[in-house]
Amino acid sequence: MRNPNKKIEMSRRGFLARSACASMGVGGVVNTLAHMRLMEGALANTVTSIGDYKAAIVLFHFGATDGNNMLMPGSGHPARSNYEQHRGVLALPLSSPGGTNDPHAIVADNLAADSAAAAGAENFALHPELGDLKTMFDDGELAFAANVGTLVVPTTAATYNSVPLPPQLFSHSDQQNQWQSSIPDKPFQSGWSGRIADLLNPAWNIPDGKISMSVSLSGINDNQVSLLGDVSQYSVTNNGAISLNGYGTNYANALTDASNPTSYIRNANGRRLKAFQDIMNYTHDHLFEENYNVVVRRARENEGFIGNAFSAANSWLHPSAVDNNGNPWGFIEGTFILQNGINPASGTALNNLPSLSRQLISIAKMIAGRNSLGNSRQLFFCSYGGHDTHQDQGGFSNGAGYVAGDLDDNMATLNNALKAFNDVMKALAAEPTLGGDFNYNDFILASHSDFNRTFTPNGSNPGSSGSDHAWGTNVYMMGGDVRGKNVYGYYPNLNPTGNWTTPGSSRGRWVPTSAVEQFSAPIAKWLGIADTEIGTIFPNLERFADPFTAGYDPTNFNSILSNANMDWIAGI
Repeated sequence: MRNPNKKIEMSRRGFLARSACASMGVGGVVNTLAHMRLMEGALANTVTSIGDYKAAIVLFHFGATDGNNMLMPGSGHPARSNYEQHRGVLALPLSSPGGTNDPHAIVADNLAADSAAAAGAENFALHPELGDLKTMFDDGELAFAANVGTLVVPTTAATYNSVPLPPQLFSHSDQQNQWQSSIPDKPFQSGWSGRIADLLNPAWNIPDGKISMSVSLSGINDNQVSLLGDVSQYSVTNNGAISLNGYGTNYANALTDASNPTSYIRNANGRRLKAFQDIMNYTHDHLFEENYNVVVRRARENEGFIGNAFSAANSWLHPSAVDNNGNPWGFIEGTFILQNGINPASGTALNNLPSLSRQLISIAKMIAGRNSLGNSRQLFFCSYGGHDTHQDQGGFSNGAGYVAGDLDDNMATLNNALKAFNDVMKALAAEPTLGGDFNYNDFILASHSDFNRTFTPNGSNPGSSGSDHAWGTNVYMMGGDVRGKNVYGYYPNLNPTGNWTTPGSSRGRWVPTSAVEQFSAPIAKWLGIADTEIGTIFPNLERFADPFTAGYDPTNFNSILSNANMDWIAGI
């Protein structure tokens, strides 16, 4: 994978990491990661303050989004004729009668500038509901990666029946697990974000970090499972940390100040809470009892830290969004409410937001209130379900016109959530009090999905038809350091019986030309994982072409698999 003649810049950390790997020979990932973690902790004194902050966000599309209609070939694209011929009732014309439901044309700068790309290969179109994502793409704030999926080794249609394949290839639960672990050929032990946290947490978040490096807005997930067990996932709801029941909202019936856990009200609730916390603060000889208390104490502490971060973020007021009492919304909530077209004066404005927007609100608040949390590196996980569109996907019929379906709703929800979050991140960078040391380049959001959906539909009725389980899919990335206005990887030719699809099928199940680890490794490097440590986070990466080069060669599958074209983050 690596060029043996390439000069590697040797830092003190890199020298120690390489020396450790050499001394351990073929030792397991667990031992390697544990040893590297110790070195990272020893080198923590070289890390700068909270001012050097980075947050990576994984947004998982559970159920498998139809990537074929999220990112489509545009006018003049070599795959456009196959799209129109084989997509059936799911095909979206580039211009529909009356100008409604028209996809949004985009041009990929990297393909327009590359002489190896076929004529028109830079011309794409986004789903009609992704108008704001088109603007973000055109502004260089968003990019796409084409035909990414789980792989054990580089695979083509010709080698499909002779190489090891990911187990249970078209199973939702298995492919969700493998996307999050990036090691499909091994029993699940940890997620790639969890392994990053194992390695980076000692250097970047200790001793100042007050909460876990891994925070989930979608419950316990595979992606953030730690291999060493040192960085536990911390699950936060859309409304913040989970409080103890029975003491009123935000402990209003037991505390005079929710941010002060000892400001007990002189009533039954206050005395009961004090007694509970006194018991939890006892030190017990029995290990089980003591560990139980440690968990509860940590949860109460984290609750306070999250509450402080939310309070700081809530102090940032929106200039034009006013609630039903005439009070301004917080800037973050107000931005999402207005973007989703909800009347901010409605008494249920916040509750009317889709779950994805509410998850991203919480993440935005923790980023805005990051100084209360103390971490210089943060990993977030959120999710967006309902993408298993076997029916009612939405499609077009020349006779019946466009029939909206579930994919339209999903894309609209995604469009509004990402646009609002992006607007908040840009505003935060310019906000003098909360922004301060925050830069628009300090976050990256990247999507995952179980797999793509079959290119051919499963019916001929645009109102009831959908698509089924497939493989390689299209994903997106956003943030200041993302090399935006580009499409990375290799877009399929969309021939459902050609050499891009699994043999024996005429449905268009694209064999991925890029592995999950090739797509995800740039995030790890951006967060601070050294070149010598990448293989510990992604042990299968060496089987594939180097993702950190900008090589692009669509000549044939051998050249495609040798040129990853996944260098989508600047400055790494």
